[in-house]
Amino acid sequence: MEPTVRESDIEAVFGQLREISRRSTARSRSIETTLTFVEDSLLRFIAASDGARATDIASAFALNRSTVSRQINTLITMGLVQYREQHEYQEHERQDQAVRGTVPNGELNPDPNHAPSPASSGRGRILALTESGEVQLATSTRVHQSVVKDRLAGWSDPEIATFAAALTRYNEVD
Repeated sequence: MEPTVRESDIEAVFGQLREISRRSTARSRSIETTLTFVEDSLLRFIAASDGARATDIASAFALNRSTVSRQINTLITMGLVQYREQHEYQEHERQDQAVRGTVPNGELNPDPNHAPSPASSGRGRILALTESGEVQLATSTRVHQSVVKDRLAGWSDPEIATFAAALTRYNEVD
């Protein structure tokens, strides 16, 4: 049976996404200190998720906790990630809240509408990027973003906005 136009278009989208992933992986190999797709993804998650724990990563990526632990150990061995002590995280959290004006007299503001994060409740080991991890992630981001910028150079602003909106819609969490 001949595929419908919709089925053919969906296959074309899949093929293009696969090609984007392949090129990104190949481009990563050109960076002095390369990151795998998985390493890059984990670093981005940790950087974007203050107080991230391995269990948070496992949940977000729908991975087995032991798989994530192995990957985290690799990042630690590479010097890109470290465990932050609970008291260090809590002090960092207090400082952030003080900047936002939510901490009276140096104590955490007991906001009944804001449940404590798992990290602030003392469960799990908190992950943080090392300075080297931050540099590596910034380098990776610069390389990949410059390619996207170059590829979109001939596109109009409305075309870029439409493309961004379509990708955002596609990547919305289920």
